[in-house]
Amino acid sequence: MIKMLTALTEEIDDVGEAVSDLLGQLDLDNKCLASSLGIIHCFSDFVDSGVVKALSGKLPFDTLGCTTMSASTPSAMSQMGLTVTVLTSDDVKFASGVSAPVVDSVNAPLTELYGKITGSLGGKPPLLMPFIPFLLKVGGDEFVEKLDELSGGIPAFGTVAISNEPDFSRTFTFYNGESYPDSLALAAFGSGADPEFLSVSINEENILKQKAVVTGTNRNILQTINNMPAVKYLESIGLAKGGDVMGIASMPFIIYLEDGSVLIRACFGAAEEGALILGGGVPANSAVALGVMGFEDVISSTEGKIKEAIKTAKDRGFLMYSCGGRKLALGMQPLAEHEKAEECLGDTPYHFVYSGGEVFPSRLGDGRMVNHLQNDSLIICIL
Repeated sequence: MIKMLTALTEEIDDVGEAVSDLLGQLDLDNKCLASSLGIIHCFSDFVDSGVVKALSGKLPFDTLGCTTMSASTPSAMSQMGLTVTVLTSDDVKFASGVSAPVVDSVNAPLTELYGKITGSLGGKPPLLMPFIPFLLKVGGDEFVEKLDELSGGIPAFGTVAISNEPDFSRTFTFYNGESYPDSLALAAFGSGADPEFLSVSINEENILKQKAVVTGTNRNILQTINNMPAVKYLESIGLAKGGDVMGIASMPFIIYLEDGSVLIRACFGAAEEGALILGGGVPANSAVALGVMGFEDVISSTEGKIKEAIKTAKDRGFLMYSCGGRKLALGMQPLAEHEKAEECLGDTPYHFVYSGGEVFPSRLGDGRMVNHLQNDSLIICIL
């Protein structure tokens, strides 16, 4: 059994006060079990002020995580806060680490890290939890695909770092108090962990009927659609003007692959020569359509999926990640999804964190487990 402890602070500048507040909320002396792991998510200013480093130095176990746009725990939520979630257990062990910087290829850094972590557990873990750096030239799906290859399909549940800056320039992953712009932080759960997973994304009726063809792509850079620069294509259908694509930030790109499967990608902005930066890879020759996601779509899907999860929870904790695109769809009520989670869960242990991409395990029709990087979705892991 895994117990979950949570704490949140908005104190950025006074490091001592912030750490004292968080430790007081956690009450580790009375609640910590034999093996523990800390997960930290925060507004990027907590890195600069030193709170992330100081907090990790006071916790008697490994910590990892990443920056976010906003986060919440029971009875507390903030767009400029820091949340720490402690997973603690008498019968489940945790192992964790951080990779070497990823410059162009994930192969060597992830192979070394995965071998080190799983070797320390002494057996095949039932769950991996990756915290992926936000990189413009290496899509988050490349990390997920490599972990799948290394693990043989062990379920992976995690997130891609994100921040509140328009250019996402201050996104970091964390490991034991250090921050990294280009390294993967990874945790593995030992035998005894029994996670359950749920996910929800865009409804079929919210996908525009007009489809086009991806004619040029490089990893997560969508270069051309229908042989036009991607931004020009959006302008041709009235979804962009003068090269400004921020109006589609909350509109999911629905990618229909040649094998019949479907990917959902968020757009993070324009790149050189009229290209678009998406939240994951897009294969050439796939069909593409755009979706519409409004306030009610986000809130109703969150409520429905959390209530579905509660039916099987049995007093367990919830880890939840929701795409930053869903947050943008909330307009002038940016905390509304947090508020709906709190309304549904009450004092059930949970964290609800915004994401730059959601790592989620899916079971195929033939029974195989495959991990995917999703965008514009809400994912839930019940521990």
